[in-house]
Amino acid sequence: MTNWTHIDFIGIGGIGMSSLAQWALSQGMTVSGYDLRSSAITKDLSDKGASIRLNDQLDAWGIPDAALVVYTPAIPSNHPQLAAAIKGNHQVIKRAEMLALIANQGTCLAVAGSHGKTTTSAMLAWILHQGGMPVQAFLGGIANNFQSNAVIADSDLMVVEADEFDRSFLHLKPTAAVVTSNDADHLDIYGNEQGMQAGFEAFASKVQGALFTGPEVLGLGGKGYGKPSDTYRAEHLRIANGRQVFDLILGNQQYQGVTAGMPGRHNVDNAVAAACLAQNVGMGIETIAQGISSFTGVKRRFDVHINQEDVVYLDDYAHHPTELRQLITSLRELHPGREIAMLFQPHLYSRTQDFMQDFIEVLSSIEHLALLPIYPARELPIEGVRSEVICKALDASLQTEATAAAWLASHDKAIMVTAGAGDIDRQVPRVIANLQSRLS
Repeated sequence: MTNWTHIDFIGIGGIGMSSLAQWALSQGMTVSGYDLRSSAITKDLSDKGASIRLNDQLDAWGIPDAALVVYTPAIPSNHPQLAAAIKGNHQVIKRAEMLALIANQGTCLAVAGSHGKTTTSAMLAWILHQGGMPVQAFLGGIANNFQSNAVIADSDLMVVEADEFDRSFLHLKPTAAVVTSNDADHLDIYGNEQGMQAGFEAFASKVQGALFTGPEVLGLGGKGYGKPSDTYRAEHLRIANGRQVFDLILGNQQYQGVTAGMPGRHNVDNAVAAACLAQNVGMGIETIAQGISSFTGVKRRFDVHINQEDVVYLDDYAHHPTELRQLITSLRELHPGREIAMLFQPHLYSRTQDFMQDFIEVLSSIEHLALLPIYPARELPIEGVRSEVICKALDASLQTEATAAAWLASHDKAIMVTAGAGDIDRQVPRVIANLQSRLS
């Protein structure tokens, strides 16, 4: 890695790519990159010294032969600049390969799982940081405590979000790891549930030391956490002042009255997962508990924007049936008796096709439901797979980008939620503006 002087990132505005770009800038490297559109992320990288281009044509590229080219699998193989890099004299690697080259050099704490990776890894990084352990972290979301998706320090202790998409996590050789969940997803990559299970088994086999597995994880061995019979668990879960409180059990260590930094029973499990890895590198349970309680979450993960007695609005990244179920359960626990109004944007045609009936089942409990058209990301449409199918099954409405925010804000007597992993976050300021207009 000492030979890297210039790195060009194709897809630099992605959440995983941008954390690596920040790291490269911190090492004094020349950083450039392409993305489809300008964003807060690309503007931040530009402010830090990166050269950003929004033109994918070769005449806009101008990258020297010595530059390393890193690309995200979300970029199509026929992208002009990627195709030229592969045909030319550049060393070309995927994002996951670069991440592994960095993380595998040190003590790598990896957080894998179908759900909960970002929250757990961000919480772990915060626990270690606030406890006085210098740590570097590469996260899949903007951690509120750091106001970043990258934590840069002079340290070989690293927290890495181990992504199962495109089998990216198989490049890692973790010192210790957590698997929060391993239910089916990304079937466009794995083919079926058995294929995905095999992927997680391959990841587990690469873990050099302790492997901790969540309460619903099957077939991976390791040390279980979260179940009442597990050595690592939360006990006496209760709600106090609108926040969840629990007793933390880590083997023969116990700490009573830990306040969860984020709402939701699943986030208590995420806290236990982060605690397992923090203890594994020598942190005491009292310091761990302080880190959990002072953790302020991740943007777009149960991200509360308005929290008044009569008006509540939040935004969440939930895009899989399991995540939606966890979100809805948390809302019911924290706001008993209140109706829910949700604006949901399905993410990917393939995921919507694979889990159509599951989406219909979990969304059927929502009192006021509207959908946006499917966010395609890297995919082409699949015949018969449309948001309208879910709308018809549930008597929900289909909204456009122009009408969605006003629709949600009109349900201000209910708990209002935007959910999805596409570009639905663009609706957030519009919903807030609609609500402020109504409430003023």
